[in-house]
Amino acid sequence: MNMKRVKEKRGTMLKIDGPASVRVLEGAISILGSVIKPKEQVVVPRYKSLVVEFVEDSTIELRLGSDAKVEAPSDAAIPTEWMMAVESILSQSSRPLSCVVLGDVDSGKTVFCTYLANCAVSKGLKVGIIDKDPGQTEISVPTTIGFGIVERPVHSLESVEAVSARFVGSVSPSNVVQRIVAATKELYDEALRRGCDLIIVNTSGWISGRGARELKCNVIATIHPNYLILIQRTNEVEHLIKPFEKSDIKIVRVQPPSAVKLKTREERKARRESVYRNYFANAKVRKVSLTSVKLMHALFTTGAVLSKEGLEKYSEELGLDLIYGEEGKDFLFLVSREPVEGKVKMEEEIAEKYEKEEVTITWPGEEKGLIVGLLGPDLSYLGLGLIREIDYLKKVVELLTPVEDSISVIQVGLIKLDEDFREVAKYDRTPL
Repeated sequence: MNMKRVKEKRGTMLKIDGPASVRVLEGAISILGSVIKPKEQVVVPRYKSLVVEFVEDSTIELRLGSDAKVEAPSDAAIPTEWMMAVESILSQSSRPLSCVVLGDVDSGKTVFCTYLANCAVSKGLKVGIIDKDPGQTEISVPTTIGFGIVERPVHSLESVEAVSARFVGSVSPSNVVQRIVAATKELYDEALRRGCDLIIVNTSGWISGRGARELKCNVIATIHPNYLILIQRTNEVEHLIKPFEKSDIKIVRVQPPSAVKLKTREERKARRESVYRNYFANAKVRKVSLTSVKLMHALFTTGAVLSKEGLEKYSEELGLDLIYGEEGKDFLFLVSREPVEGKVKMEEEIAEKYEKEEVTITWPGEEKGLIVGLLGPDLSYLGLGLIREIDYLKKVVELLTPVEDSISVIQVGLIKLDEDFREVAKYDRTPL
């Protein structure tokens, strides 16, 4: 870690690429409208960059990691058109106000949301932010949609504590579109109930394809915001807002800032895995019975349990050694004693043979590491868990989770983590 002191005049700007930390020794600096004073420290994580503006003659202490960089930014910390857009939005007298921010990956959506929130808080407004990117959420944890209330200017949305969240079960929005729309609406309604003057919805960078249109258009139509903020280099987001051009929603177009740090897919994955490790650092093992706790988004426990004769019949016909199974009008759920090669193809063949809409084959141990969302008796989100083991015959699930409250529902996700909390599998449909 390289440490150095930097003394600069008022008006100087520095762009800092993490990993790094900044501590003010004398004077004051500003980050996205959040003023940092002596003895206060700001951490710049790896894969992120911040532009620091010296609002007074100041001295700061920089601690720089191996890949950190410090340089003069090519443009202003806040683009002029951003300032004008935010000023126009906040000049509206009606309350509550709501904005949906749209843009490609690495276009500065989160930076804009942070700046807008800081300006609103500085004017005395109560600001709620819904972070609906389950893969890169700043307010909650991966696989969830988070909602937080900004009570003071912040340099990053990671500083905003989640007051509520919803589990969607995936880090990619493409296969959980309906869950994200429903979760966003629920959190938006909660923001209204909590009396937020300004509600900001930060969206994912998924902008191409029919699924992206379906997600973005349904969110916009469902919450009917006052403003759509398009952050785009040319016209890459225009197709998403075509249906609303003649509506009463105001559309604001701005350019991305030059200081946005581009992140690779590997860097995004590494950041998520770091969040998982922190989240589960103090987790404990809990055993729950599926007679008192129910599963959601799973076939398991929703059908008629196969009799001994039924298991023998399917075992013989399919060439499998089945130890458990369930059948419904539209599905088969089968547990093999041993791992099954060519599982996906076999599931498709079985579905066709027995005229079932869906067939799932699994085996003991295959469920280990599957991420789940935990709900209380009132169906409120409690937190995440990881399945360690399922006893299919006794219907007992062993979980690793920091949640200590009473669990009523286990929502089964589409991501599997290993012992080091690395993402090792992603599913298109729930594997249970």
